[in-house]
Amino acid sequence: MGSGRKKEDEREGFRMVPNHDDEENIEKGDVDLVKYDPYAPPDGGWGWVVMIASFICNLVLDGIAYTFGIFLIPLMEHFGVQKGPMSLVGSVLAGTIQLVGPFVAVLVNKFGTRVVCIAGAVISATGFFASTFATSVPVLMLLYSIVAGTGLGLMYVPAVVAVGYYFEKKRAFATGISVCGSGAGTFILAPLASLMLSYYGWEGATRILAGLCLQCAVCGAVMRPLPRRKEKVEEEEEKGEPAPCFQSVVSSVFDRRLLTNIPFLLLLLANLFSTMGLYIPYMYLPSQAESKGIPAVDASFLISVVGICNTLGRILSGLLTDIPCVDPMVVTTLALTFGGLCPLLMALCVEYWSFLIISVLFGTFLSAWVAVTSPVLVELLGLELLTSAFGTLTFVRGCAALLGPPLAGFIVDGTGDLDIAFYISSGLLVVSAVVSLASYLTIKRSQ
Repeated sequence: MGSGRKKEDEREGFRMVPNHDDEENIEKGDVDLVKYDPYAPPDGGWGWVVMIASFICNLVLDGIAYTFGIFLIPLMEHFGVQKGPMSLVGSVLAGTIQLVGPFVAVLVNKFGTRVVCIAGAVISATGFFASTFATSVPVLMLLYSIVAGTGLGLMYVPAVVAVGYYFEKKRAFATGISVCGSGAGTFILAPLASLMLSYYGWEGATRILAGLCLQCAVCGAVMRPLPRRKEKVEEEEEKGEPAPCFQSVVSSVFDRRLLTNIPFLLLLLANLFSTMGLYIPYMYLPSQAESKGIPAVDASFLISVVGICNTLGRILSGLLTDIPCVDPMVVTTLALTFGGLCPLLMALCVEYWSFLIISVLFGTFLSAWVAVTSPVLVELLGLELLTSAFGTLTFVRGCAALLGPPLAGFIVDGTGDLDIAFYISSGLLVVSAVVSLASYLTIKRSQ
């Protein structure tokens, strides 16, 4: 009878718990009825498995995107092209991952994180594997950058969103751990890619990366959907057929409330410049170090140094921004300012120890800019517009990632001076800091 009463109470949305405030009543068997929500995020349990799966997805997809510079010279030699055309392959890959973000968000809303992530793992693995048979740069770009990049983009959004579904009180902590996979991927895959290149060439190394992508299908499989509220399902059914995917994306990206917010528009402009500048050192740092007589393995390890410092920096900057008196816009502006000086110093480095120091500073400073993006958007627009604003910002960053490295590459090809790429990166990041400061001052003036 007691068991039947317990089940009946749980169906009604109650749970029997002891009243710990009165030990005497506990001895008598008295209990309180506490209202609970069966549809609330579990804040643990299987959620920790989902967090680890998201971490691995971020490790693989960002690790591949950020370590393309290690493949740059072998690919140039294989296809007989210069830095400009070949760096375009890497920048299109990075740009595609972010450009498809708004579309992927719509797919996640319709099909769930599990299906979309598994599809992304299969598509990216197929694209990378097929690219090893490419006979020209355009074919390589189609398979490696666009097809595989789309697959990685399909993995990226579920890897971020799934953690949020499983956590509420611990959401910031769990999400922070999962996105640290980005820096960990750069740290791990950079020396691994260099080692694979020395043994298997770029084709074999890329096929191994394809295998890593395919393993992410297992990570997607653990992102099982949580039960949904009956009222929510009925509400969606009453709305009938949803808007077409493209229409949904356009209405989200071009929200009138976003396009009329001056500080947000300035923030978009700042991100355009900063993302263009960010990817250039990732692309050319190994080549720059090798040109100073540093061995290829040691040169590729610099990307690992940037990655691990980026990981630690995200955690520290997140803790710093949680302090009530710290303004995330100030953190963003300072991070872009000091981070913008690092590429300039990279061009002046000669000894390996100097490259190591600047790589540490570059990874640490610019990690803060990335880590505080959500707090900045909430401060500007409020929680209601966070998803739409993040989608728009991701789209702009994708466009910028397409422009920065090839722009620097074509200029380097024309001048024959690799240092110019780092001057361009530094200039773009400093301009971004100035625009970010203008956004901050605009906010303060309106308050």
